[in-house]
Amino acid sequence: MPTYTFRRPDGQTFTKRLSFKDFHSIQEGEKILEDLDGNELVLVFNPGAVGFVLKDGETGGWPSKAEAENKYRREHRKVMAKREKDHVFKSRLVPNYKGEEAHNWSDVQDHVRTKKGELAASTYDHLVSRESNRP
Repeated sequence: MPTYTFRRPDGQTFTKRLSFKDFHSIQEGEKILEDLDGNELVLVFNPGAVGFVLKDGETGGWPSKAEAENKYRREHRKVMAKREKDHVFKSRLVPNYKGEEAHNWSDVQDHVRTKKGELAASTYDHLVSRESNRP
């Protein structure tokens, strides 16, 4: 039920919860609200008191639909990751030095060691170690 703001004849305001049916009957003049002293209360427009709550209904509400969508997407991501792993070609870095292909990275490292020295050859250490760890 929404909350409405009312004003007493002395200027004091207070809020009260009303059903939509009661609110419409007050607006149309069919029903009159009075305070304890018998004075008529005036309905005041109060845009700060607007509020609502989303609840699950028979078919579900926003929270349950969002959870269902998130669950579907989690499952779909798993399926798509498997499809990508099975069907998408993954290129690998081809061992080369200055555009000339080599058989493996250790050959490239040996060639660089003879041409430019040990310091330059050490830049290929991570590629050689990765290559030697492959089955």
